[in-house]
Amino acid sequence: MATTKKGMTTRDLVLIGILLAAGTVIKAVFPKLPVTPNFIISMYCLAVLLVRPNLAETIGIGVVSAILAQLTTGAAVPFINFASEPIAIVVCYFLCRISFPKGTASNIVRPAVVSFITTFVSGTIFVLILSFVLLARGSSAKYVMIYSVVLPTAVANMVITTLCYAPLRKVLNIKDEEPAKVVA
Repeated sequence: MATTKKGMTTRDLVLIGILLAAGTVIKAVFPKLPVTPNFIISMYCLAVLLVRPNLAETIGIGVVSAILAQLTTGAAVPFINFASEPIAIVVCYFLCRISFPKGTASNIVRPAVVSFITTFVSGTIFVLILSFVLLARGSSAKYVMIYSVVLPTAVANMVITTLCYAPLRKVLNIKDEEPAKVVA
């Protein structure tokens, strides 16, 4: 039986900080390709999957992620991450509460589904806001197509998150029988 967690531990906070810092650094140094994974989203998905913060804590992680994303953005319109990341991480929060089969399949299906949908939501919100702002400015810039950028990014994030999830669970000693949180 799962017990209710009363806030994050110091270990949870350190894990989240390390994941977000790693995502930010990798995103900053990763070569800019036509489609580049969003490592910050992958890392906050891992943080929510592993730590299982409450909703308020999750939103806090989303705001911190938006701040970090702002440091590495190359977007024509700044600050869109402050809308896309908190909304997407709330979606991530609720997806993490869906019941998946336990065992090996859960170590693949859960992170794949959570990260793909979360990235798709974040990217879609980002692209829609960017499109409206550019239209309002009278820009003749081409629309960023959701299918040409957001879907491949979601697939890339799904692969990254899925590959990292099981090894991190093992290192952190998170068992299938336990609620998904960092065990001291």
